[in-house]
Amino acid sequence: MKKFSLGACVALCAVTAAVTVSLTYMYAMDTFNERVADVNQRQAMYSKLSEIDQTIRQNFVGEIDETALTDGICTGYLAGLGDADAKYLTAEQYKAYVAGTSGSAVGTGISTVKDTDGNMEVTEVAPGSPAEAAGMKKGDVIISIDDKEVVRITYAAAVSLLEGEEGSVVNFKVLRPAEKDGEQSQVVTISVTRAEYNQNSVQSSVICGNVGYIRISRFRENTPDQFREAMKELENQKVCGLVLDLRSNSGGDMEAAASVMDMLLPAGTVVASRDSAGKETVEFTSAAGETALPVSVVMDENTYGAAELVAANVRDYKKGLLVGQQTAGHGRKSQVVPLSDGSAVFFPIAEYLTLNGQVFDGAGIAPDITKVLSDEQSALFLSGSLKEEEDAQILSAVTALARQGAQVEKLPGGEEVTDGEKDASDASQAESKAEEEKSQSSKAESSASSEE
Repeated sequence: MKKFSLGACVALCAVTAAVTVSLTYMYAMDTFNERVADVNQRQAMYSKLSEIDQTIRQNFVGEIDETALTDGICTGYLAGLGDADAKYLTAEQYKAYVAGTSGSAVGTGISTVKDTDGNMEVTEVAPGSPAEAAGMKKGDVIISIDDKEVVRITYAAAVSLLEGEEGSVVNFKVLRPAEKDGEQSQVVTISVTRAEYNQNSVQSSVICGNVGYIRISRFRENTPDQFREAMKELENQKVCGLVLDLRSNSGGDMEAAASVMDMLLPAGTVVASRDSAGKETVEFTSAAGETALPVSVVMDENTYGAAELVAANVRDYKKGLLVGQQTAGHGRKSQVVPLSDGSAVFFPIAEYLTLNGQVFDGAGIAPDITKVLSDEQSALFLSGSLKEEEDAQILSAVTALARQGAQVEKLPGGEEVTDGEKDASDASQAESKAEEEKSQSSKAESSASSEE
């Protein structure tokens, strides 16, 4: 074996140390230069803002609302990121945001849509809400709020007047449609005292004789409890399957969505995300104990975020079929950071992944069975007046349950599900299951290889 002299070893060590120091110095200089450039850019931004502020205060003839000015500056900063999901929330907006996810809110408890005349048609009055106590009804048309005509102040401005401080009173002038033939519509005045009320995000019923139907409008903190109660009632009624309606679901709290999925799906990952550095994180999993009912999910172009992931997981876990239209494609995880004055900043930090590791942000989730409502049905759906037996998408979802083997008592329109359709559906699900098992096996082999 070749021997090295002590001098050669010392020299080699010295060279190694010199290279290490050089590399460290180069890295430190690069980092320093980047930080200096960043500091300089920020200093330039602050200087420019100071220059604008000084110029305005010296020459502006109007009065400056300092709170509004600060809110405007912060709004502009987030807007400057060029990302529609990055927002600044004022203290009032952040308070409303928290209320919207918690399941309780302070206000009237009315949901509306803009009718053809530009007024506000009441589509829902929350049970136990101040509006219900005051006598407001679904189908009422609000034509003025506190003597301000809705068509004059615009629908958007009128919506903002529905909520307000607890204990404050709001006066509505309402056009109430005739309840019986031969009667005339009437104009009534209703005074509502704003108060705290629980927001109901889950509605359920039995359709087509023995099919369970659950609609979720948004995922809030109290949604899992409401969903669990609805499932319990439907299972007690011996339903043969479940139609889960996620149309116009605006997303909401992902943890609440995960809790709902835990009741539907087998054990496994239900929520995973990938950040800008490529790091993947499993955020929520489901335990064993999935429902035994076959599922059809109804979705549309207004199905957002958490609702999209629920639909994707039902598909990827081979739990059921997706019916309707391509979803919105809004699959990013956002972080809300409260600020010291009660306001907050809201911005995306990661993208959610489907079970197969796919990003659905910007792409959406495609249905297994495409079904589109007619213009007339869409208008009725938006107003909350479309009956289940006249809803083409729900009826298609019921047929999809029958194709999964559910013994539906009353098939829509007397349809018959042929043995061929059932066999094709079974074959498709078996093929998908085989692909999933193959994918999971490949992942396991890859993991074992990397561990070695």
